[in-house]
Amino acid sequence: MTSLNIQKFDPTIPKPEVERLWRKLKDTRLPEQPVVPDAGADYGPPLDWVHKLYSKWSNEFDWEAAQRKISSWNHYTTEIENLRLHFVHETAKCNTEKAIPVLLVHGWPGSWFEFSRCIDPLSNPEGDEQAFHVVVASIPGFTWSSGPPRDWTLQDTARVFNKLMQGLGYQTYVAQGGDWGHWVMRELGAQYGKTCKVIHTNMCPSEPTVPKEQWTEREVTAQKMSGWWLGKPRFESHMGYAVEMRTRPQTIGIALSDNPVGIMMWVGEKYYELVDPKFHDLENKDFVDDVCTTLCLYFFTSPSIMTSCLCYTNNVRHEDYVDFNTKQENLIKVPFGFSSFRYDISPVTQRTAATTGDCKWFREYDHGGHFAALESSKELVRDMRECFAELYH
Repeated sequence: MTSLNIQKFDPTIPKPEVERLWRKLKDTRLPEQPVVPDAGADYGPPLDWVHKLYSKWSNEFDWEAAQRKISSWNHYTTEIENLRLHFVHETAKCNTEKAIPVLLVHGWPGSWFEFSRCIDPLSNPEGDEQAFHVVVASIPGFTWSSGPPRDWTLQDTARVFNKLMQGLGYQTYVAQGGDWGHWVMRELGAQYGKTCKVIHTNMCPSEPTVPKEQWTEREVTAQKMSGWWLGKPRFESHMGYAVEMRTRPQTIGIALSDNPVGIMMWVGEKYYELVDPKFHDLENKDFVDDVCTTLCLYFFTSPSIMTSCLCYTNNVRHEDYVDFNTKQENLIKVPFGFSSFRYDISPVTQRTAATTGDCKWFREYDHGGHFAALESSKELVRDMRECFAELYH
């Protein structure tokens, strides 16, 4: 059992820092014309979308309400392997006798806050629904977790998160994650099966092993999406951000660290390109508020916008996702569930996901995008509850 020195943490942002952000936002001048006429979304998010998000963040967004929400949960820090780890820990409020410990892990450009709509429904469910002891951990380099050392990988993150769960007294637990969190899940399910008993993910890059003429309609769609995001043509036109973060994290990190609109563009772009198109009009207030909160957290927790880049520096490249997932040492050996959302980068089928491990639970959606915890939180919570209740023993 890992012994941890756990400290209560206050996530309150000092008022002078908040006022400074608003001053910098108000002092911003956005371009009035796109980079070329009729640029549309070919060179980045459309300019009208940029102006709209900027206006909502600088004029309409209520940071005080966001701060109250953030502070409503129990935040802690601890030190493991010379890293300060930040995490939220909410024990079950009801049905505690059969409550299941669950570790939730975010990706980039999100943070622990990605799961803000999931924490309460999981820890304090209605009626006799399955309850959970919820731990939402910040990957090293994100928000209040300290930056990792050179060559730190997501496999290293899985190791320290497993120590965290043991240190909290959970001899066994389940875990959920998407985006980079998916690779933390994969390592937990591949190497830490004695403690992490079930995995659920909403991202699982993989390819059908049957001939193309036997692909289902969903498998055709999935391969089109995967080819669009991970294939060479799209890679060369879209993935410049990943190359920059992989090769020059300090350069882009410093450029963004005290630059709120820079953060808005670098981070916000993903909340345009990787989501269900129904969110493109920025008229869903809950979605916009969550995006703006994410932008604020990156600004207020500097240098996290820089250190978060290290996920790209030290881990599997996008073009190698499938090969990585199907290597023997990376197969998920514990039972795992997968929720396939239509607008994710790889909305594959169960038989395709099963090429990467022991996929025992599956659900497919015709909506939702890459950020399931924000876009489709009700569906994700339901899927976690059903998957874990069925497979955790």
